[in-house]
Amino acid sequence: MSDINYYAVLVAAILSFAVGGLWYSPMLFGRIWLKEMKIEAEDIKQKPSVFILSFIFALVAVFVIADLLGPNPDLIHAVTVCAMVGAIVFLGLGITYQFSNKSLRHLLIDGGYHLVIFTLFGLILGSWH
Repeated sequence: MSDINYYAVLVAAILSFAVGGLWYSPMLFGRIWLKEMKIEAEDIKQKPSVFILSFIFALVAVFVIADLLGPNPDLIHAVTVCAMVGAIVFLGLGITYQFSNKSLRHLLIDGGYHLVIFTLFGLILGSWH
């Protein structure tokens, strides 16, 4: 664990928030996501704890991935492994969404976000040595 690049872990967790902000913005998928959720933008009132816990979850996820990859992982290997983990998360959401009666569009948005950020984790961890 002492071989983990803590700066890379922190930056990857922060970037997951930046990507999420863009991903769920009206510039990308925000309008479609709101439609799939059947809510209006004005109805969203998140407590600060939502953001704090989400950041902690992202930080722990990147830390676990960094530990699994080991010290100085090869870039291609890191991106591939992390994309595969993102695919597993995507598929797990797919199972849950089937029983929650959520649409394929909703899955593509939420699952796509996780696939992208986990791949980003691999890019950061595999290139920052």
